[in-house]
Amino acid sequence: MSTSMSLPRVNVRETRTIHPVVTIRSQPRDPVIQDAAQLAPRTSADIAADCDAAAAERTALEASRPELMLTGTADDVADLDHRIAVAKVRIDQATAQYAAALAAEARARSENEAEQSRRKALRKVGMKASAEAAKLADRYAVLARELAGVLGQLREQEGRIADANAALPDSAEPVPPGEPFNGTETIPMRYETTHDLIWVDARTGQPAGILAGNDLRHRVAKTIERRVAVPSIPGEPHVPLSHRVTLPGLGRDAPPIWRSLPQPLRSDTGYRS
Repeated sequence: MSTSMSLPRVNVRETRTIHPVVTIRSQPRDPVIQDAAQLAPRTSADIAADCDAAAAERTALEASRPELMLTGTADDVADLDHRIAVAKVRIDQATAQYAAALAAEARARSENEAEQSRRKALRKVGMKASAEAAKLADRYAVLARELAGVLGQLREQEGRIADANAALPDSAEPVPPGEPFNGTETIPMRYETTHDLIWVDARTGQPAGILAGNDLRHRVAKTIERRVAVPSIPGEPHVPLSHRVTLPGLGRDAPPIWRSLPQPLRSDTGYRS
């Protein structure tokens, strides 16, 4: 039994030594005996080499038996027969493990081929997506430059509107931004009237609580008005579109095709709503 091909290691293991154990009561475990899970995975090639070695050992032992029958003692012959029997068991065990290893390696190859096929299909889809992304990036660059031109014109108009609002005639309304307003209106502080229900003594008109004496016959409900202040809510100015858009360039060090500004062109356009 022999093989020369390189195969993946599988979980087929062999201890190389037979250890017959008969346990009839609890006792410490022999440290020489190892769990199969603690042994290194072995390939069919490893197992085949062990099987060949065991077969060669058995052949040599059997060849020495006739001479030992003439020159050795009964114990020597019995010991030799035991060694021959152990070698046969090793051969049988290696043969079974070799078959299991071949099956496991075949499964491993099949699974690996299936996984590689799946990955190749994914890569093919990815390469197609990469080509489409390259086309879209070129299209983005064209559209971004066109949009940057529109944003540049918007910024010019924003500057003219800001100049006008900075020097409005008396009683003139601020010039609107033209584009949809995205700020919020200022809500000034105001007062509201609320109504509270209280208990009073009908005889004196004074407030009467729940614990105001034991005689509650003269307690009546009364509604009173109360003025409360509602805090103001500051408004938020309109932020022009050209200051909210950034169009990055392509590549790590490419300058932006359009860069938004942290603040409007003017500190305040004067327009609120």
